[in-house]
Amino acid sequence: MTRLKSPPDSFDLSTSLLGLSIDRDRSIGPQLYSHLRQRIINGQLPPGAPIHENEVAELCHISRTPLRAALQRLASDGLIVTKPQVGSIVAPRDEARIWEALFIRSAIEQQVAGRLAGNSFDEEAIQPILARQEAAAAIDDYVSFFTADEEFHALLASTAGVPRAWQLVQSVKAHVDRERFSLTSSIPGRSRRAFEEHLILLRAIRSGNAEAAKTAMRQHLDSVLDTSRMEQHPVGTARVEAPSRAGRSRRAEKSLSGY
Repeated sequence: MTRLKSPPDSFDLSTSLLGLSIDRDRSIGPQLYSHLRQRIINGQLPPGAPIHENEVAELCHISRTPLRAALQRLASDGLIVTKPQVGSIVAPRDEARIWEALFIRSAIEQQVAGRLAGNSFDEEAIQPILARQEAAAAIDDYVSFFTADEEFHALLASTAGVPRAWQLVQSVKAHVDRERFSLTSSIPGRSRRAFEEHLILLRAIRSGNAEAAKTAMRQHLDSVLDTSRMEQHPVGTARVEAPSRAGRSRRAEKSLSGY
C-alpha cells in the first residue's frame, strides 16, 4: 500500500500560515482556498503536511465551516487527500495529473501562440514583464520569476483576444505550478532557461509563422516535464511520453489508497 510522503521534521503549520490575511468583508471560503492553494504550490505546505482543521481555524480566527469548503475544493483539485478519522494531508506528487494539466495547457496555449503570429503585438506591455523575468532569472529568484511568468502568459492570451483561455488554463494547472516551483527552486539556472524560451517564442510569433509559434510554445511547455523527468530519473532520460490510461488509473488509485 502506497504511503504519503511525510513532511520534514521541522514542518510547523503555524509557520507555513504566517502572513495569511483574511478580509472579513469578503467571502472567507474562497480566500482560504486561494491562500492554501498558493502555499501548497510554492511548497510552504509540502507533500505529506497535515492540515488540521482546528489549528487552521484557530490560527486564522475563523469557523470551521468555510475552512471545510476550502478543503473540499482542494481535495477536488487533487492537492490534498482527506480521510475520515485522519484529516487532510497535502497530496504527493502525481505525474499523471501533471501530464494531463500540461496536455490541456499546451493545447490551449499553442492556439494562442498561433493566433498571435503575424498580428500586432503589445511590445510596450511585454517589455517590462521581460525585464522583470530577466532580473529575477539573473539571481535565481524563482518566486519573482513565477509571478512575471504568469503575467507573460496572461498577456499573450489577452493580446490574442482570448483572455478567458488563460482563465481556463489557470483552473487546471495547480499540479504543474507545484512541479515548476519545486524544479525551479532546486535546479540553478532553470529560470534563465525559461526566460530564453520566452524570447524564442516571441521571435517565432513576430516572424508571422503560426506553426513555428505553436512549436515554440509546445517546446517551452514540454520542458517542464522534460526537466521533471530528468530530476526524477537523471540517468538515461528520454523525452517524456504520456502515461498510459491504465498507468494513470493505477497511480490515481494509489494516491488515494492510504498511508
